[in-house]
Amino acid sequence: MLKNERELEILAALRSAGYEVYVPQEHDIPGAWEMPNEEWAKKVFVNDVDAIHSCDVVMVLNFGMYSDSGTAWEAGYAAALEIPVIQVLCGFENCTYSLMMMNGCDKIIHAENVAFWESECACVGRDKIIQK
Repeated sequence: MLKNERELEILAALRSAGYEVYVPQEHDIPGAWEMPNEEWAKKVFVNDVDAIHSCDVVMVLNFGMYSDSGTAWEAGYAAALEIPVIQVLCGFENCTYSLMMMNGCDKIIHAENVAFWESECACVGRDKIIQK
């Protein structure tokens, strides 16, 4: 399940711009309700890792300092694999972001610029972001 309308808008913008987008929440594990939690969790993890290995870019939605631990892990794993990581800032004005997330990515953009994220004019400088 996606968190909010903001996520849905971002996905729609990317898909309308012609990008193929993989969203873990959109992929069910067959038989998940009958599995022990450990088995289900392992399958989710493996699917996520496989998706990261098969992508060209990892784009993560960042809602602030403690946005989502899974998202932070995905961004770090992609960075370790030298897959470009794009942070999409979805927090409110003057939102504080994790310095590890901000400095461990290749590009930072605001959510409203997501459809043209490849353009340099979509970028946000790290010096313009409150980091802790």
